[in-house]
Amino acid sequence: MTGRYEVRLDPVARSALREAASYVKEQSGSGRAKGWLKRMLDGIVSLGSTPGAFSVQCVRQGRAIRSKLIMSHRVFYFIDEPSRTVYVVDVVHTARETRLEDYPDFHTPRL
Repeated sequence: MTGRYEVRLDPVARSALREAASYVKEQSGSGRAKGWLKRMLDGIVSLGSTPGAFSVQCVRQGRAIRSKLIMSHRVFYFIDEPSRTVYVVDVVHTARETRLEDYPDFHTPRL
C-alpha cells in the first residue's frame, strides 16, 4: 500500500461525528467542539496515507474491518484496494462497548 488513498465517510460515521460534536458543544462550547471535530477529521483524513497501519478487528463479507483510535473515539474502516479508497463505516466513543456482532450486515456503503 503505497501512495495516497481517497477517504470516504459512510452516513453512519457522519452521523456519529455530528452527534459527538454536538455533545462536545453542549458540554464545552462551540470553540471546543470545532477544535475537537477538526482533530477528528484530520485523524480520519490521515488514513489516506497509511490505511494498513492499523489492526484488523474482524472480517465481514470478505472485508477486513480495521480500527484507529483518535482521541476518545475508535474509527472503524475498510480498505478497497481496487479503487484505492478507505471507507469509514463508524465512529464509536471508547466508553461504549463495541462488539463485532454490531456489524453483522456489513456491506460496501453507497456513498
